[in-house]
Amino acid sequence: MTELLYYADGYLRSTVATVTEVRENGFVLDRTVFYPEAGGQPGDRGTFGPYGITDTKKGEHGEPVHITAGDLPSVGDTYTLTLDWDHRYKYMREHSAQHLLSATLFHSEDIGTVAVHQGERILTIETDRKDIPDEVLLRVEDRANVHVREGLAIYQREVDHRSAEELHMRRSIKVEGDVKLVFIEGLDVVACGGVHVANSREIGEIVYVGKESIRGHVRTIWAVGDEAVRLRRENEAVVRECSKLLSSEKDRIVDETKRILSECHDLRRSVRELSERLAGKELGDRLSNGESPVIFCTDLSVDDFMRLLEGRTEDILIADRSGRKGFVYRGSRERFEALRKELALRGGGRDTLFRGSYSGDADEILEKARSILES
Repeated sequence: MTELLYYADGYLRSTVATVTEVRENGFVLDRTVFYPEAGGQPGDRGTFGPYGITDTKKGEHGEPVHITAGDLPSVGDTYTLTLDWDHRYKYMREHSAQHLLSATLFHSEDIGTVAVHQGERILTIETDRKDIPDEVLLRVEDRANVHVREGLAIYQREVDHRSAEELHMRRSIKVEGDVKLVFIEGLDVVACGGVHVANSREIGEIVYVGKESIRGHVRTIWAVGDEAVRLRRENEAVVRECSKLLSSEKDRIVDETKRILSECHDLRRSVRELSERLAGKELGDRLSNGESPVIFCTDLSVDDFMRLLEGRTEDILIADRSGRKGFVYRGSRERFEALRKELALRGGGRDTLFRGSYSGDADEILEKARSILES
C-alpha cells in the first residue's frame, strides 16, 4: 500500500521512493507526495529521478498511479520523487478558494454546490440554483475576499463516520468508514480528501468572472490567485485602451459605445436601403431590355436582390464579383437542380428562390448557365 505523504504535509515537495508496481503507462510507489486527480482537482506532475511524470491518477484501489509518456522504471528502482511545485501550489490555492466560495455561497446565500472543476485559468462551481443574479455573486465575491484577508486557518482532520455525521455539514458524506474533514476556521467544515493551503491569505485574490447554464443549474465561473490578478489587469488594460479609442472617460465608455453602435445601426440601414435601390435599378434596366433569361454579374451583394426577386416570374440568375462569389436564382427547382449539377454550385432554397456560392470565373459560369437555361 502506498504511503500518502501529502496528507501528513501538503507542502512536502519531494521524497525518496521505490517502485512497487509497473503498469501499462505508469507506476506505483511505496510512498508519494503526488496527489492523484480527484474531486475536480488535477493530478500532480513532476519527476521521479530521470523519469518525467505528466499526471497522477487513482488506480483501481485508490492508489496513486504516476503517469509517464516515455520510458517506465522497473520494480525496485529507487529515486527522488519531486513535485512540479508551481503546478501543485496553484491547485492547492484554487481548491482552497473553492471551499471558501462554496461555504460563502451556502452560509450567506443558501446556495448549494453540486459539482466543481479546477481548470488551468478558471474555477467553476455548479450550484443547485436555476438562476442567480449577478449582484448576488458579486456579493459572494466581496465576502469571500474578506475571508481571504482575515487569514483563516485551513486544516484537515480524520474522524470516525459517526462523529462526522454529528457535525451536520452542508454536504453529505460520500464515503464509508473514517472521514477526512477540512475545516476553515470559524466558517466551514466539509468532507474532502484533497490538498489545501494552511491559511486563507495564501489564496491571494478571488474574482467573479461570469456564469452559464448547465443541466438546469447555474454554473459560476471564478479566477483565483495569480489568474485573478492577470484577469483584473487584462480587463483594466482593455478599459484603458477603449477609453483612448473613444476619447472618453472610463465612466462614459458604456454610454459612448451605445451611441456609436446606434449610429452604426442607422448607417447600416441607410447603406442597405441605398444598395437595394441600386440593385432595383440594375435589375430594372436588365428587365427593360427584354432579356430572357435574365443573367448578369453585379458589383453589389446578391443579398440586395433577394427581396426584389420575390414575386417575379422570369428566369433570373445573378452572380456577384466579390470574394464571396455568391449567386441568387429565381426560377423552377428543376432548372436550379440542373444548374447546380452542371456548374457545381453550392447552395439551395425553397419554392422558386435559391441562393448559394460558386467557384471559378463568374463570366464563364454565367455563360454556361445561359446555355443551360436557354436549352
